[in-house]
Amino acid sequence: MVCSVLTAAGLPAPPEAHPAVVAAAFTLQAEPGLTPSAILRSTRDTKARESLAPAEPSPHLIRSVTRALSALPTGADAPGGSRVVSWQRPDRAVLDESVARLAAAWPLMLSELRIGVAQVALLEGPAIDGFTDFATHGAIYVNRSRLRTSPRGLPGPVRCAEALVHEGTHTRCNAAQLSTPFLTTAADSARPVRTPLRADPRPVAGLFQQMVVLARSSALYALLLGGDTTAADALEARRVLLAERARQAIGSLRDRAPLLTGHGLTVLEECAALLRTTAV
Repeated sequence: MVCSVLTAAGLPAPPEAHPAVVAAAFTLQAEPGLTPSAILRSTRDTKARESLAPAEPSPHLIRSVTRALSALPTGADAPGGSRVVSWQRPDRAVLDESVARLAAAWPLMLSELRIGVAQVALLEGPAIDGFTDFATHGAIYVNRSRLRTSPRGLPGPVRCAEALVHEGTHTRCNAAQLSTPFLTTAADSARPVRTPLRADPRPVAGLFQQMVVLARSSALYALLLGGDTTAADALEARRVLLAERARQAIGSLRDRAPLLTGHGLTVLEECAALLRTTAV
């Protein structure tokens, strides 16, 4: 899709869809009068696509956070907002340890993340905990607070690993739904629903993605519990909470089964099976 937009504007097709290149294609769609040189200038500083690379503040990431802040419900934008910041050495050390833990506990998930996630943007400020943006596909956004030990004793690298799985799963779902939709067209006009992770009602598509995210995040903790850990109680408490929220999402979607495609129903049952097989 990105290549078709860029080539139609007379630009060379990129060898890989770096998040900045994706953002340029979306910009070109929104502002078709832009000259190709302007688009090329917006991406000239992008490096070759890497895997899970700590990203420095860049225009495409900053614009994405601005859009995310503008989409927050009224009153949800906490004082100070959120902004993209540079990774410091301690931050990078936590990210490296998170990747190492994923390599040991869930190598298949790490392989998926390396394919789908090119950039990890670091956020500072209380307004946004983390998110993905279809217009910067391949980038995920994680708040620095998720790199620190939680009040309940979850180590920073574990929390960061959960953030990678959480946001990386949104990235996977965003890509997967293009070729094989999870929901019928009727879901587009369905009333927003209550979801386990958001106080405000969300579209059915949001509930579906939450289900997949929660099932996978619960599985992560079950796998981490299978190794040596000094925070077993905190990990188990987190696993139980995530599993319960996943079951809530599954139940809500089963009540709305006509809004799911056959593929969507298959994924729903895969999530339910994952919860059963990773219960401890």
